[in-house]
Amino acid sequence: MSESRPFEPPRVTDDDVAWVCDLFQLPKNAFCGVDGNDPRMKLLKSNETLDIEACPGSGKTTLLVAKLAILARKWTNPRCGLCVLSHTNVARREIEQRLGNTTEGKRLLSYPHFVGTIHGFVNEFLAIPWLRSLGYQIKVIANDQCEQHRRRLLRLRQFSALASYVDPREASGRLNVVSNWCVVSPSFDIRKENGQAEFNDATRPAARQLSALAAKCVKDGYYRYDEMFMWADDLLNQVPEVRAAIRVRFGVLFIDEVQDNSELQSALLFRLFMEGDDAVVRQRFGDANQAIYQHTGQTEGATTDHFPDSRIGKDIPNSHRFGQEIGNLANPLALDPQSLVGCGPCCATISSDTSRKHAILLFDDQTARNVITTYARYLLELFSEQELRVGTFTAVGTVHRPGEKDDKLPRFVGHYWPDYDPELTAAEPRPKTFRQYLMAGRKLSSDSCETYCIVEKIAEGILRLVSMSNPLADLGNRRRKHRYLLELLAENLEFRTSYLDLVTVLAVEQRDLAAGEWNTKWATVVRDIAELIGNAPVESEEAKEFLEWRVSDSRGQPARQSSQRDNIFRYPVEQPKVQIRVGSIHSVKGETHTATLVLDTFYYKHNLAVLKPWLLGQKSGRGNEGKQSLSRLKQHYVAMTRPSHLLCLGMRKDAFSDEELVQLKTSPWRVASVTDMDPVWL
Repeated sequence: MSESRPFEPPRVTDDDVAWVCDLFQLPKNAFCGVDGNDPRMKLLKSNETLDIEACPGSGKTTLLVAKLAILARKWTNPRCGLCVLSHTNVARREIEQRLGNTTEGKRLLSYPHFVGTIHGFVNEFLAIPWLRSLGYQIKVIANDQCEQHRRRLLRLRQFSALASYVDPREASGRLNVVSNWCVVSPSFDIRKENGQAEFNDATRPAARQLSALAAKCVKDGYYRYDEMFMWADDLLNQVPEVRAAIRVRFGVLFIDEVQDNSELQSALLFRLFMEGDDAVVRQRFGDANQAIYQHTGQTEGATTDHFPDSRIGKDIPNSHRFGQEIGNLANPLALDPQSLVGCGPCCATISSDTSRKHAILLFDDQTARNVITTYARYLLELFSEQELRVGTFTAVGTVHRPGEKDDKLPRFVGHYWPDYDPELTAAEPRPKTFRQYLMAGRKLSSDSCETYCIVEKIAEGILRLVSMSNPLADLGNRRRKHRYLLELLAENLEFRTSYLDLVTVLAVEQRDLAAGEWNTKWATVVRDIAELIGNAPVESEEAKEFLEWRVSDSRGQPARQSSQRDNIFRYPVEQPKVQIRVGSIHSVKGETHTATLVLDTFYYKHNLAVLKPWLLGQKSGRGNEGKQSLSRLKQHYVAMTRPSHLLCLGMRKDAFSDEELVQLKTSPWRVASVTDMDPVWL
């Protein structure tokens, strides 16, 4: 330990463990197990640098949040804090949910600690301060909005040679040249996402204009997400003492879901916290078998700081989510099987016996749209009304957005249910229309039981429209969008009143507007407010599309109007008894469900069909499979380890030969043919 380290992290004692079990309302043996051999207790008490590989449902997040609560309670240094980073904001939400308004929760979410995403940390402590010191403004950090601004710049005469290069290549609609551009140096060198240069000859007029356009985009304040890592790296190059300052500020580093880190992220974090002799105490949590976030140009995870490091690696192979049956079904799909030990489920609210009820639902072109209905009926058969009310039921697939083709059904989740809206799937969605902002807010509100989620999304949608009409409007980066809008409208009582009326109708009353009422009244209100704030007319095609109030199915046809556009499949339609959340596999990573239906989708081939050897017990783990098959294995391993009680798969019947169907019937799976009526069990 270097003498520059300010202090040793607080030690975790048995009394601390008892306290946190009481705080979280957990059993006294929650971290040591009934037999005292649960590996989580040693990890909870350890202050060493560790790589912790935790299987699905092992209680990893509970372990991490419990450790954070104990450390925050015992923390005494007012200027040095904990740094907790993750690929998403799951850890922060878990702290907010579990610790609520406790003293420990408030400490963790305030100075000197930081809990958030890797991108958020890099932006706040490195990239944004450095850019401002260089005289650059920061308006937007988002790939899509950065691309839109670059396209606006392309229309300027000074970039005519570059536009002449781009336009014919994008004419077919199958190639997006602009979205590939990424600034890779402070001198505004541009590379495509695969790392290659756009032009072999850097002296061409179009090549010179590309660098000039990138510089103009930065000066206007528009950035892609990953470009911020380049600026952070530049700061460390130019001001190397920043690294020592960061290590003094943060004495302990936790990284959650580390398997999803890109090489770009891992290399920067290693340089910042671990390189050299004065490394901080670091504990990384993850599962290499669940690395499903793909990064351009990478087939595997980070190489600079590989996870897990065998020298400091610790395993947690026991799952408290599901029992051994689900463990046995899912384990073969892990690239490096851990021999999952199913110690669950431990949910006291679900008592129905689902042993040997895990099912494969077989369908054809005519019955694909009946798969989720069949699943819903099966849930009604297996679970009580009370369990259906309190349980979490999902249906997920790998591909959840429509592509250009409409053959090889089902290609994506929408082919099973036309009302599905892929824009609302992410935990933190980035909608493309105002209606989608509203529905995203209603989804968040339903999850949190807080109306303010809808209000914030309404305000965020209006500000998005402002940026479309006037990209140079200075909207800042306010966290509370609604409050900011009220400030902007403070001196215009008429518009302020109209805005509050809109909030009342859409958020408080949660009225389901018909397209006619929206177009004749409320769209005008939103447009007028955006024009007032942006001081520019809302007239672009992009803005008009943003304000459209239409719902379309996967083939572009008007879909059946539903009372709620929230990706919840309700069955029966009248007086629903079961609600099934439909989404992508990525959208449910880290979650626990009572039951999960995994839907087959198409990417070059039908994904589950490719995995037949693993489903039939003929293969286990990785072999000599190519990149696509390895990706399929990881994604479906994640999907099949979500449920606590029931696992179902939806697959095409013609994916199996007659011999394989006979083999399926003697396997642990139940097998049924989907029909227009009740399923036919084989």
